[in-house]
Parts: sequence; C-alpha cells; structure tokens
Amino acid sequence: MMSPTPLCLAIAAALSCPAAAFAQSTQPADKGKAQDKPVQKVEVKGSASTYDPRRDDTASKTVLSAEEIRKYGDDNIFDVLKRAPGVTVTDKSIKMRGLGAGYTQILVNGDRPPPGFSLDALTPDQIERIEVIRAASAEYSMQAIAGTINIVLRKLVSKPQRDLRLNATRSPLQRSGTMGGTWGDKVGTLSYFVNGSLFGGHNEFHSRGADQLSLPDGTLAQSRLTRYDGGGAYRGGVLFPRLNWKIDADNELNLSAGLQASSHAWSGFSHNENLAGSFGNPDWIDMPGRTSGDQWMMRGEIGWVAKVAGGKLDVSLAGERSRDENDNDTDYYSAGRARHLLRDWDTVYRPRRMSFRAKFARSLFDGHALATGIDASRQRNEDSRDRVDQQDGAPATHVLEAYQPQVTRLAGYVQDEWNITQQWSMYLGGRWEGVETESAGTGVPETTSRSHVLSPVAQTLYKFPDKSGRQLRLALTRTYKAPTVDQLTARRYLSALNTRFAPDSSGNPGLKPELANGVDVAFEQYWTDGAMVSVRGTQRLISDYIRTRLDLDPDGRWIYRPLNDGDARVHSLEAEVKLPLRVLNQAAAGFDMRASVTRNWSEVSTVPGPDNRLDGQTPMSANVGLDYRRDRLSFGASMAYQQGGWVRVSDAQIRHAHTRRDVDAYAAWKLDPHLQLRFTLNNMLGMDGESESVYEDAGGLSRQASWQQGATRVGVNLELKM
Repeated sequence: MMSPTPLCLAIAAALSCPAAAFAQSTQPADKGKAQDKPVQKVEVKGSASTYDPRRDDTASKTVLSAEEIRKYGDDNIFDVLKRAPGVTVTDKSIKMRGLGAGYTQILVNGDRPPPGFSLDALTPDQIERIEVIRAASAEYSMQAIAGTINIVLRKLVSKPQRDLRLNATRSPLQRSGTMGGTWGDKVGTLSYFVNGSLFGGHNEFHSRGADQLSLPDGTLAQSRLTRYDGGGAYRGGVLFPRLNWKIDADNELNLSAGLQASSHAWSGFSHNENLAGSFGNPDWIDMPGRTSGDQWMMRGEIGWVAKVAGGKLDVSLAGERSRDENDNDTDYYSAGRARHLLRDWDTVYRPRRMSFRAKFARSLFDGHALATGIDASRQRNEDSRDRVDQQDGAPATHVLEAYQPQVTRLAGYVQDEWNITQQWSMYLGGRWEGVETESAGTGVPETTSRSHVLSPVAQTLYKFPDKSGRQLRLALTRTYKAPTVDQLTARRYLSALNTRFAPDSSGNPGLKPELANGVDVAFEQYWTDGAMVSVRGTQRLISDYIRTRLDLDPDGRWIYRPLNDGDARVHSLEAEVKLPLRVLNQAAAGFDMRASVTRNWSEVSTVPGPDNRLDGQTPMSANVGLDYRRDRLSFGASMAYQQGGWVRVSDAQIRHAHTRRDVDAYAAWKLDPHLQLRFTLNNMLGMDGESESVYEDAGGLSRQASWQQGATRVGVNLELKM
C-alpha cells in the first residue's frame, strides 16, 4: 500500500477531502501481499474557515454573518443595520457616510429590489448575510456614491434544515408578534429550501409640533401648536421557496420565488391650536383621518449555471408584479366646525418588471480571474389616483388621474482580479449603464429622459510580508446617482394646507444624473485571535448635484422642485476596532468588544456656508458593543450614536436634526442543543424623535419644530431547531 506523501496530505486538506480516498485510488504492485496486511486508513480534514472576505478580497467590504444578524433578536432589518460599522439608520433611511436618499445603494441578492418589495417585511432569519461594500464594484450597479449594502437571502442547504422561530415584542407604543421558520433538505440531485413568516401587531403614534412666522420687523404674524395622535393594526406574511437541480457535473438549474402580502388600517386625529394669525383661507384646525391599504408582491426567477469554455456561466430571468392599494379619508374642519372639507383620496400602484442577467467568469493565466456580464430590465408602472373633494355641502369635485411611467435599463461590465504576487492583488473593472425613462399621464405632457454613464473602477490590496497582518487598500471609482421617476416627471402633488413646510411638489424632466469621482484609502491590522483595527479615509467629488428648491409659484402656492445646481464635495474618516478581551486579560475570556466611529463632512458649492452640507447627512456616527459567550449563556449590549446639527439646504432654508443614542441589549440561553430562549431590549433610553426647520426670506422668518414620542421595547424570542 502506497503511503500518501506530505504534499498529497496538504492538497487533500485544502480540498476538504479524506486522504484515504487518494490512497485507495492507487493500486499496490503485489496484490497478494496487500491482501495479507490490514488496510490503514488516514483521514485529514480541512476547511476554508480561515477565509475572511473582508481581509482577503481585493474589493473592500464588511460581511455580517447570520449569527451577527440574529444576535440581538431583532424583528426587522433596520435595527440590525444600525449596529453595522459605518452605517446609520434614520426613520428607516439607510445611510453610509451619513448619506441616504439614493446615495447609498440597497440590493437584494445583488439586484435592485423588485417593485413592491418591502424591507419592513423582511425578517432577520430570512437573511444569509449582509455585505457592506464601501467602494463600488463593476458587477453591481454603480449608483453607489456612498456605498452599497447587499442583502443576501438564505438559499440552498447541504443538509436537512428545520427551524422555527417565535418572536413577541411590546412597548407603550407597540405590540407585535412574528412566527417564522425554515424547511430545507437534499434528495439526490435535488435540494429545496422554503423560508417564511407571519407577522402582525399594533402601533401608536404621538407627535407634537409648533409653527410660527415672524415679519421682518419682528412682529409675530402666525403661531400655532399641532398635536397628532393615532395608531392602527397591521398583519402580513412572507414566503421564499427555492429549488436547485444538479443536472450533471456541468449544469444546474435554479428555480426561486418570492411572495409578500400585508394589510393595515390606521386612524388618527390632528389638531392645530392657533395662537396668533391664520394659516389659510379657510384655516383647517381639526383633521380626523382614516387610512387602510393592502399590498402584495410576487416574484419568480429561473436560473441556469453551467461550466462553459473553461469557465462558469450564470444566467437568470426574473419577473415581478405587485399591487399597492390605499384608501385615505380625511375631514378638514375650521374653527367651531364652521367650514368642512371631506377629501377621499384613493391610490393604486401596479408595477411590473422583467429582468435578465448573465455573467461569465473564468480563471486566466498568471493569476487573473476575469468576469463579464450584462444586466437588462424593463419596468412599467400603472398608477391611478382617484380624489373626491366635497366642501361645505357643495357638489363633490371628482378628479381621476392616471400615470404610466416606464423605465428601461441596460448595463454591461467587465472586471479582472489579478493576484500579482502573494502579497499584492489588483482589481480593474468598468461598467456602462444606460437608463431611459418615459412617462405619460393625465394632464401632464409626455416626456422621455435618457442618460448613460461609463464608470471605471480600480482597487488594490497590498499585504505586508511575514504574515504581519498589516495591509493597505486603495480604490479609485466613478459612481453616479440617477434621478428617480418622480423627480423626472412634471406630475404635481397638491398639499391640502399649503405652507412653507407643507408645499406642493413636482418634478423636472431635464434633470441629469449626479456624477462622482472618488478615492478610498484604508489601513488594516489583523491578529490571529480575531482582533483587528482599521482606519479609512474617503473623498467624493460630485458634479451636477441635485437639490430640491422651495419656491412660490405664480399662483402664490409653495412648491418643491428638483434641479441640478452646482457641485459638492464629500469627505469621510472611519475607524473600527474588534478586540477579544482575553488578549488583555485571560480572566476576561468570553468577552468581545467592538467599536467604530465615522466622521463626515460635505460642502455644496452653490449654498452659502456655514453648515452647507448635503441635505440629511449625518455629521458623525459611532457604534460600540460588548458581547459575552460561554457554555450555554450569551449576552451583550450596544449603543448606536448619531450626532445631530444644523444643515443649510439653501440660502433661505436650514434644518436641524437632534442627536440620537440608541442602546440595545440581549441575553440568550441555550436550553438544549435544539432550543434557545432570547430576551431583548431596544431603545433602552426611550429616545424621542425631534427635528426643526427654519425658512427666511423677504417675507419674514418661518420656524417649525416637531417631536415624536419614543419608547423602550421589550422582546422575547424562542428558537427551535429540529
């Protein structure tokens, strides 16, 4: 019997296969003698667990594993992301480098979320991992000036998987429950996976506000206090099945689907108490309202993966349809209920989309890994608004509007990752993207907008020799931010009570995309025990910056319109550290500390300073957390910090956001290998939401302040693996 050589053992370990298989494949010279001796089996196990995409990939990204995602027992993805390094969440707006509103790209399985897809209904147990991609990659859309967050849903299984999760949360403002589970198995060449959840609950909202207008001479012309109280119930379900068929060694077929459905019914009451002056004619002060709605989304995808021409071809075709129907009824009353307006506003939003994606990848000579592909999609919406106004018993005014925008996208890319030496790797790529937006509707002219962007990207990673753990990164990118469909259409949305702070809104068919040239530089230090520290600096130079301007139209109504207005500059500095405390003291074994801080700056050239940052940018954010795990017990706490401050939106308008500190905690107890109980606390400080806006022109100074009640939320989770 031939013995495996050390080289064979190393290869077997790297491929995670037993060396005995190699030994059995070699025949002895003398079969008779071999049969007289006992066969000695040698098994060597290896794994790729040492691979860390953050440390080893040339393209810079941070990956949140399934364990990290579910650690705090969150019932929504927004609470998960607010603890991710370099990410902030404000009112369900996800931001990187303090920028949301289209600057941060959100993807699901590497693609734009389908129409009607709701992140609210996506529970953490349906997610395989979350990739926080700081510098752009040619494989994904380059609409990522601030960065990309790619949410990868759970897909296939290599062994039977059955689990059930029950979640209940409660606070003075909320009560909710979720039941979800996973069922997956592999039978021969077929494997299937089904993940779903049912959810429901009741929310309450309580907010207060104050508006006032002072004339240029200081006279108080208008002043009022606003109170809103409301709430309602919601319920829904989510289902994601997937089937994989391994046809042969070179081909496999994937079928997947997605279904989301939900409904809600809310009611509320708003009251304005006028302290000075009048805010309209008529001046509506009491506004009870009701709204109800139903939403559903369904998606199907077929994919084929094949080994072709020495490489891998991945082709997929997907189709999506959704419907979002809402019925809103609001009564407007003047003082003493002398005047009355009843507004019934029904909306139906019916988008559908077809998309095609193809990618071919193969290894080339001298350590090159080449990939090229195309993305194409067409989305058509059918929107309708049915508004009925009846004032003071007069005949009702009926306005029916239809709107049919269509968006066609086409993109092609090529990228090459080159391992130049053992320490140095290079990533080069380019992507061309074209977008055509056509819109037509009742009472608005037909418009067509076309734009295209060619985006090169280069990234490099250098690892210092001698396994020091030190490494440097550099990325040069060209990214962009395309105008939305609403920004491109001349369609106008009317405000019932038109003021500086409740204006009408309309679009601008002549908008061009924002273009950004960027540079990222990072230093990282890794240690073998899991400790790491990194420092990163970035800059983005933005041209054709799109901002929203507030004006008075010829009819005397306030209106928001977007326009390309000058350039902007964005800077960020980010630091992160992870440290198992056993490194400092063995008595602290089991404790892990993590922290990150990000400082952001920006300037808009056409807006006078100071504080002429991009609207809504968070100037500084930080995350700090401490976790403990030993035997069957684990617990931890974290704080997400967002600094507030004033932002000058234009020469006449400034806004202020207040500082937030969100403290969360969890404790988990594994009762047995199959059952775990988890307790959670969210928003332990009971932080409220606050904001303020100021507008000053020749007519005077307007000031608006708002406040929304917050509360601590308590949750319990039961996790069963079968």
